[in-house]
Amino acid sequence: MSCFIIKLTRNLLDFWSVKFYPYTAPGVDPVFAAVGGKHILICRLPAAGKENKPLEVIQSIVDEELDGDNFSCAWTKDVATGTPLLCVAGDIAKILVINVLTGELQTTLAGHGGPINDLAVSPLNPQILASASDDLTVRIWSLDPAHKKEPCAAILAGDGHREKVLSISFHSTGRYLLSGGIDHIINLWALPEFPDSNTGTGKVTRIHYPHFSTSEVHMRHVDCVAFYNDLILSKCDEENCIVLWAITGFSSRNPQPSPLSAPTTHDSARDTRSAFTSTTSSPGALQYTRLLEFSVPDSDIMFMRFSLYPGSETTNPVLAMCNSSSKVFFWDFSRLEEYYDYLAILKSPGLASSPENTAASSEDTKRPPFLVPYKHRNRSGVTALYRTARDNSPAESASSDSSSHKNMHPPQNNGADQSTDWQPASRSAPVIPGLTPSDSAKSLEIWAKRYSIGDPHGDIIAHKDEVVKGFEFVGRYIAWSNGGEWCVVVGSAGMIGIFERWQK
Repeated sequence: MSCFIIKLTRNLLDFWSVKFYPYTAPGVDPVFAAVGGKHILICRLPAAGKENKPLEVIQSIVDEELDGDNFSCAWTKDVATGTPLLCVAGDIAKILVINVLTGELQTTLAGHGGPINDLAVSPLNPQILASASDDLTVRIWSLDPAHKKEPCAAILAGDGHREKVLSISFHSTGRYLLSGGIDHIINLWALPEFPDSNTGTGKVTRIHYPHFSTSEVHMRHVDCVAFYNDLILSKCDEENCIVLWAITGFSSRNPQPSPLSAPTTHDSARDTRSAFTSTTSSPGALQYTRLLEFSVPDSDIMFMRFSLYPGSETTNPVLAMCNSSSKVFFWDFSRLEEYYDYLAILKSPGLASSPENTAASSEDTKRPPFLVPYKHRNRSGVTALYRTARDNSPAESASSDSSSHKNMHPPQNNGADQSTDWQPASRSAPVIPGLTPSDSAKSLEIWAKRYSIGDPHGDIIAHKDEVVKGFEFVGRYIAWSNGGEWCVVVGSAGMIGIFERWQK
C-alpha cells in the first residue's frame, strides 16, 4: 500500500464527517464532502494518472442556521437531472438537502425530536435516506419531489433503542439496516421496499421491533456499525478495537423474514434476541458469533468512525480507521485469507515434517509477498560458530528446550484445525522453506499478530499504519473513494489527510 498525505488547514474548524460522491465510475472525478460545524467543503481529488495535480476546493458552503452545528452527511442525487445533492445534519434536528452545484438549500426535512448523529442513503435508491437521532429513533425519508409535503416514510422505534442512536448502515440489498447506540445495543431491522404504500400519504410506516438485537458484543456506546457482506463490523468507545461478527442464520440470499417473525418479547435473562435462530428447538444455540478483533490503539473516545472499502474484481477489501494520536490504520482482508491458505500448505504432509525444505518445496508453498520472513542476523562469524556448536550439543539442546522457549507464547489457532499454529522446537511444527526452525517459528509468531484468524478475542494489529504529520490530530471520520484509489480522514485542527491507496 502506497500512501502520502496532502494537508488542508482551516483555523479553528473541526471536521466530523467525510463522504465521497458515490455515483461516478471508480477512478472518475473523485469528489468528497467534509462537514464540521457551519462549514461544508466540497473537494475534488486528482483523477487516475494525474496525482501531481493539487487538491481542488470546488465549493465552500456555510450553514446560515443561527444554531447550526453539523456533524453528519450523506450524498444523494436528483434522479431526474443527475444533480448532486448533499444531506447534512447535526444539532438542530433538521436535515438540510443542499444542491452542491449552486450551494443552495433545496429542501429541509424536519421531524426528529433531537440531534441527528448519522445519515445513510440506500445503495439501491438514492431517494431513500435514513437518519439516526438522539430521540431514540431511526427515520426513513423519501427525497422524491412527489413526497415533498410528507417526506417521512417510516419510523424505527418501539423496542429498538433505549438511548441515543449514534450510527446506522444499509445492507447492499437495501432491505436491512443496522443501528447502534449509546445503550450499547446493535439492531438489525428488516425493511419493506421503499417507497411503500404509506410513503407520501402522511400515514408513516412504524417498525417497532428489530429482527435481531444484542447488547452483548460491546459493553459501551456503539458509535460505528457497518456490513461486510452479511457479516457485521462494529466498535464502541473505550474498547480500542473493531469487532467482526456474524448473526447466526442470517443470509441476505434467503427470503426476508416477515414483520411478524421479529421477536417481540424480551427475556431479561438474555441480552440477545433473534428471528434468525430458534431458541425453542435449540435452547443452547448461539445467536451470534464473534469472529475477529482489529486493534486500534488510542481510539477510546466517542464519535470515531471506521470505513470499509468493500473491494472489487481488481482491488482488495480494506478496513481503515484513525485514532486520537495522528495515526491511520489499515487492514487488507485478502491477506487474512491468503495467510490462512499459506499456513494450511505449510501444515500439509511432506512440508512441515522436514526442517530442511528444498527450493522445490518453497515454490510449492507460494508464500505471499507480504509475508516477509524473519531471519536472525549474526554479528560475527564467532557467534555463528557458537550457535552451531550449541545446536549440535545434546546437553545444550535439552537446556534450550526447557528454558529458551519457556517464555514464548504461540499465537492462537487460525481456524485450519484444532492444533496451535506452531510449537517452538517441535518436530511437528510447520517450517517455512529456506529458514531454520527457530527463524521459522519467529516468523510465524510475527505474522500471527497481523494475520491469524483463529482467536475471536486476539487483537489483529494493523497491516500498515500512517501518521498525519505536522499536527496533533484526532481523527474522527474516514472514507474511501469509489475505486479505492484514495482514502480521506478528517478530524481536529481543520486537517484533511489524504492517502493514495494503491501502488502504481
